[in-house]
Amino acid sequence: MTPDEPGWAGWPTTQQLAELSEKADGLFHYAATALQWIKQWIDENGMAHRDEIFNALTREREGGLTKLEDLYKLILTSFEDIDHQARNAIRRANRLSGFQHVIGTILMLYEPLTISQIIALLADIPKANFDVDHFLKQFRSVLIPSTTVFEEATPQMHKSFRDYITGAHAPTEFRVRTGNAHVVTAKSCLEVIVKAGSQTDIHLAGSQADIHVKYSIKHWYQHFQKAVEEDMSFEDERMWDLLRLMVGDAVVDVWKENSWKVFIAVATAGWKLLKKGTDDHKMEGISNIVMKAKVLCAFPLLHVLASLTVPCLLISRKCIVWLLVLFMIINLFCFKPYHRIWTDGLLKTYHPPSPSVL
Repeated sequence: MTPDEPGWAGWPTTQQLAELSEKADGLFHYAATALQWIKQWIDENGMAHRDEIFNALTREREGGLTKLEDLYKLILTSFEDIDHQARNAIRRANRLSGFQHVIGTILMLYEPLTISQIIALLADIPKANFDVDHFLKQFRSVLIPSTTVFEEATPQMHKSFRDYITGAHAPTEFRVRTGNAHVVTAKSCLEVIVKAGSQTDIHLAGSQADIHVKYSIKHWYQHFQKAVEEDMSFEDERMWDLLRLMVGDAVVDVWKENSWKVFIAVATAGWKLLKKGTDDHKMEGISNIVMKAKVLCAFPLLHVLASLTVPCLLISRKCIVWLLVLFMIINLFCFKPYHRIWTDGLLKTYHPPSPSVL
C-alpha cells in the first residue's frame, strides 16, 4: 500500500497519527511495533479494516491501549480471541498449542536460527493443525525486524515482549512456561535426529540446509535436562517413543559425537526422574541411552569412579574403588538393570579424580 494507490490518500488522518503518537508517549518500540502490526493487519484483511484497527489502538482506556502490555495483548487476541467463546474448540486448542510450541521454542533456543531453520526444526507440528510458516508471518511485528527478508530473518524478540509472554500479566492461554517450552523443543529435536537417522543422504558437515539437524544434535539433551529440572511430567508418550528410538544404530551414528555430553545430561535427568518415581518402562529407555553413550565415550576408569562420589564427603581414590565394588554388588543382586542410573546420575557432582571435598 502506498499513498499513490486509489483510496489511500489522506490515510491515516492527522488526527489518527496524533492519537497514536500520544499513546506511544515517546516509546519508540511501541510506535514501531504498532505501525508494523497495522501494516500486517491491513495486508491480511484489506482496506475495509484500516480504520477499525486504528480505532482499536487509539480508543480510550476501556480496553484501550496505554502501555506495551496492552499492545501485546491486542496482538495476541487478534490471533485468537480468547475473550469470546470459541466457535470451534478443536481449532482454538490447536492454535494455542501451536503458539506455545513455536514461541516457546524461539524463547528457549540456545543459539539463533533463521525463520527457515526454525520451520525445519518444528516440522513435527502437523501442518493440517497449525501452519508454522503462516503463524510466524502473523507475528512478525513482535519477532522480525521490518527491513529483513522473512526466510533469512533471525527472530529478535524484544525484552519487553519476552518478559510479558512469560510473566503473570499475559493471558493464561498465551503464557509460556519455561519447562513446557523445553519439553516441546526437546521433542522437536528428537524428531529431527530420528528422522536424520533414517536418511542416508544427510550431510552434517557444511550444509546450511541441515543447520536444524546440527542444532538438534548439539542441544536436545540440554532441553531435555532443563525440562526435567523444571519438574515436567512428560505425559506425551511420543517423547518416550523417541527416546527409545535414540539407541538404534543408524540414529546413534547421528548423535555419537556428543556422547559424553549426552551421558552427563541424560544421566543427571534420569537420576531426577528415578527419584520422582517414573515408571520402569520409561526409565529403561533413559538407561539405554546412558549405557549407549557410556560405551561410545569409552570412559577412563578413574572418570567412572569419580562419578560415584558423594556430596559433602572427603573421598580418596582407594575409597572410590571400594565404593564402586559396593555399587556393583548392589546393582547385581538388588536392582533392576536401569537402576545403574543411580550411579551414573551422580555425574553432576563430577570433579577430577583426586581427594576433594565435594
